[in-house]
Amino acid sequence: MSKHEEQIIAAARGKLDEEILGAAWGKPRGASTAASGGGVIVGEIGARWTGKERKGADAAGIEIGNPGAVAVTPTSLVTMKVKVSAMGAIKEITDVLSVVPLAEVDSLEVKRMGLTGVMQITARGGSFKLEGKPGDMKELAEVFRRAKAGAVPG
Repeated sequence: MSKHEEQIIAAARGKLDEEILGAAWGKPRGASTAASGGGVIVGEIGARWTGKERKGADAAGIEIGNPGAVAVTPTSLVTMKVKVSAMGAIKEITDVLSVVPLAEVDSLEVKRMGLTGVMQITARGGSFKLEGKPGDMKELAEVFRRAKAGAVPG
């Protein structure tokens, strides 16, 4: 279990009705590019990517945080908005944004893009990407696969 996963689970205590099986920190794909300070053009490219991912999440009826976290419980995929310290630690879950039954999530796949992990979530006819730590995201994808295999369709 990574430090971010431990921090997310600790911060979410009392905010969810179920145990968190796995969690990863993430933000909409392009958010790092938009905030990189690479100039107006780079910022605009990142902002467009982020907007595209938000539209995809909206199409799935899922709200995503920036910064945010994604967690898997025995029955649901949960998105949350988080506060991050200057040193990168998850300080607090400020809001539980969406709780989606696992039966309504078609896939959760992770790819590595350079030093970043990109997680694509497809659910309810929509699809969106989050970026974060590749190892944490791959662990979450495995937890999702196991939970979905054991989840009872709703």
